Amino acid sequence: MSRSKLPIRPSLPAREARSAPLSPAVSQLLSSAQPRYASVAATLAGEILDKGRPVGSLLPTEQELAEHFAVSRSTIRQALRRLRELGLVAGAQGVGTRVIADQPRSDYVLAVRSVTDVMGYATPTRLELLSRETVTADAAHAARIGAEAGSRWVHLRGLRWPEDRSRPPISVVDLHVAAEFAAVTTLPELVTTPAYRLIGQRMGVAVAEVLQEITAISLPAAVAELLAVPAGSPGLHIRRRFLAADGRLLEATENHHAAADRFAYALRLGAPEGEG
Repeated sequence: MSRSKLPIRPSLPAREARSAPLSPAVSQLLSSAQPRYASVAATLAGEILDKGRPVGSLLPTEQELAEHFAVSRSTIRQALRRLRELGLVAGAQGVGTRVIADQPRSDYVLAVRSVTDVMGYATPTRLELLSRETVTADAAHAARIGAEAGSRWVHLRGLRWPEDRSRPPISVVDLHVAAEFAAVTTLPELVTTPAYRLIGQRMGVAVAEVLQEITAISLPAAVAELLAVPAGSPGLHIRRRFLAADGRLLEATENHHAAADRFAYALRLGAPEGEG
């Protein structure tokens, strides 16, 4: 097992051309108003893309990175989370953070700042809960929801229905709530109120950032059965992660939607700052 040794490789001078420059999508994901963790993530990502941190090597520990960049370990954790979202690194409990790719994954990632825009439905909906279990995320499960391996979650599966129950369900919902907020998963309000909102209302921890990914898929057989469509039908997979200001993942959701006659995603965006 090889771990990168300090001193940490310095960033390249601005005038030096990179062999694998960050794409606009990656740069946008890493530099929202350039908070400190985004700057750290951009530096580390650049070193990985430049092959300075080869695939298979371990990054320095959180403490070593925090000392080098003169930031808190919480800031380093947020930076590493960004790198995981890009598919560049993966973490394993008791091992560390390993470089797994030298190119960011090709998924289209939509970062949305407004929780209302992300979660809003045009008409009232209701969540029918089908199952509830407490789980410890293994590496595969953690990667799926964007969490740390070994973390504990309350996993609920359900169907989201329109107000008119004579119509087919809107989506199959897999909801993960961090174990420290498990109390909200037993509240009756959960069927009509998002978990992140209940966490804010009942436990005083507000959402500071939402990350959303939308992928076109063929619906798996088990999901298709719940949505009453043939297996392999076209659908959308929407993954959302709700983060507190300190970088903690409060809630992760996966929604599987059938074709557009049941669901369409519309988002209105204003002009970028500085453009009329």
